[in-house]
Amino acid sequence: MDFALKEEHRMLQETVRKFVKKECPRELVRELDEKDEFPRTLFVKLADLGVTGLTIPTEYDGLGRDLYGAVIVVEEISKRYPALGWVYVMSAFYGGENIAKSGNTAQKKMYLPRLAEGKILFSYALTEPNAGSDASSAQTTGVKKGDQYIVNGSKTFITGADYSDYMITLIRTDKKASPKYKGLTLLIVPSKAEGVSMKQIKKLGYKGSSACEVLFENVAVPASNVLGGSEFENRGWAQLMDTLEVEHLEVAACGLGVAEGAFEEAVGYAKERQQFGQPIGKFQAIAHMLAEMYTEIEAARLIIQRTAWLLQNNKPSAIESAMAKYYATEVAKNVALQGMQIFGGYGYAMEYDIQRYVRDSLVLPIGGGTSQIMKNIIARKLGL
Repeated sequence: MDFALKEEHRMLQETVRKFVKKECPRELVRELDEKDEFPRTLFVKLADLGVTGLTIPTEYDGLGRDLYGAVIVVEEISKRYPALGWVYVMSAFYGGENIAKSGNTAQKKMYLPRLAEGKILFSYALTEPNAGSDASSAQTTGVKKGDQYIVNGSKTFITGADYSDYMITLIRTDKKASPKYKGLTLLIVPSKAEGVSMKQIKKLGYKGSSACEVLFENVAVPASNVLGGSEFENRGWAQLMDTLEVEHLEVAACGLGVAEGAFEEAVGYAKERQQFGQPIGKFQAIAHMLAEMYTEIEAARLIIQRTAWLLQNNKPSAIESAMAKYYATEVAKNVALQGMQIFGGYGYAMEYDIQRYVRDSLVLPIGGGTSQIMKNIIARKLGL
């Protein structure tokens, strides 16, 4: 069993680290966070590295599907600027992975080359006001009229919808289907289509990566935009289930990066802050906190690495991806909060970045499937 990074992954990691150091200095990240500004310029520069092609086959101008490589990108960016990491997710995962895996040939030709270049972004429009974790209860409808679907309804907490070019949207195309999940379809909806309106939700963290309420009012969408083609009408639930394991992995990678960033802040402060004639890191109480934090981070990394390997090799990974998402995001929250404790009163001050890591960490055990839902998945796979 070899735990060493492959040479191409080591080089990728170093490239992204250099990018973050040069293009995402702490002062700029702090400024963008305070302004809640979408980091489009930074994303364009990131795309120029070619990393937006890591989930896209070479025949569509990508680098070939390399999930672990894409995870490395998410992790390294999220250490410094989690919101930019999520914009990358919109490109590489919401767009590249989903279209490459579930799209038909025409859709792949239309979207994947532009995704590989970082020219377009996708959102994942699943959650509804009255159907959060219970996605199969979605009530946004799509009524087929001729060669179009007329979409009506609403979605909420949709990441980056207002900055995206397309939304992969879960709609109900058969109201009479039983069980209810059999009447659902995934439809590629242009974000600027007539009848689509959006409103940003003010939130605590991940500033720069928006969360939106989306309203569909008689939105006409070509029937050819059914993800995978017309034969996948009313088969969206199976497609969704087939992609959620990768979504769990990408959120886990965000959590790992946030945890590492918060840990680095805490270690640096513990070495510099003097109390009672010595750095506070010399006190056993602080040293033990940091030791526990580091152990949790490394355990999360191992789960993520194994999950990425399973998914890359098309092996069953439902329980592993749920464990990765649950554990890594809870680690991010715990490490950030413990880091704030190490900073003491200064951790509560906006001039120190540890407070941003706390704010950003809190959404991770919620978005992409709550920790409680992940535990349910794990329990079911154990036969409980």
